[in-house]
Amino acid sequence: MAEEADYLLGFVQKSHGIKGELLVSLTSPDIEFEKRIETIWLGDNSDHLHPWNVESFHLRGSSAFLKLNDVNSREEADYLKGIKIFVPKSSISRGNPIQLIGFKVKELKTHSLLGEIVDIDLNSAQQRLIIETNDGELTVPFVDEFIHSIDFDEQVVEVTVMDGMEL
Repeated sequence: MAEEADYLLGFVQKSHGIKGELLVSLTSPDIEFEKRIETIWLGDNSDHLHPWNVESFHLRGSSAFLKLNDVNSREEADYLKGIKIFVPKSSISRGNPIQLIGFKVKELKTHSLLGEIVDIDLNSAQQRLIIETNDGELTVPFVDEFIHSIDFDEQVVEVTVMDGMEL
């Protein structure tokens, strides 16, 4: 995989209009970016990606409209239908919990390592971190009551685990 393309943004749902714009279905409906996306990577899997220059990218809820520099017709856009889109995880806003995938998780009181964040549940009423532990998965709500601190430099999240939280 391209070193810079470490986050699956979504996939091309279909073409949009006659000038080669693409409708993209996003993996997360709440994504925000630190800066303008200039390059994306397209491919069927993370081992075979090709970079593309972005002309425009506009978020619309759980979808986005993407215009690539070298795609200029509906026919060219139709050819990309179903293909996966990757971006650098570093381009995602630090306020967005998706940025935390891959971070280690420590329990606040004991400072013990619980595991690693493997996914974010954004589809429920409350965003939740999915943490892979030695005993299974632990789900922690992404709210101040449970998230004590986030260290982006060390890539560690300190959480409070309440009695009754299940693996």
